[in-house]
Amino acid sequence: MITSFQAFLPAAGSHSHIASLDLDAVDAVHMARGLRMNPQHSRPHFFIDCSSLSCQRNLGVSHVVSQLLLLHQAGASIWLRNVNAPLRHCLELLQLSQLFHVEAALEQA
Repeated sequence: MITSFQAFLPAAGSHSHIASLDLDAVDAVHMARGLRMNPQHSRPHFFIDCSSLSCQRNLGVSHVVSQLLLLHQAGASIWLRNVNAPLRHCLELLQLSQLFHVEAALEQA
């Protein structure tokens, strides 16, 4: 789901807490296991700034997509910002853009 910046994050009154998540510092497999072990908690929301993901440069876009899918499968709601063209194209090509909240691309001047 591609949204504009104003509608990007959950509404302030929605009682949703969104946590920043760094895919370079967190192992999504362990995070997903932890989420599955605590099903009594509400659906977690994660904000990921994709502008400087070294894992995408070092391991490839498929690694980032698999990490996102693991988190989604574990029940997390994912909010992506600053998605670069290769990652955006891959999400659209695989028809995965509806699984994640992707900030709309900024217009180039």
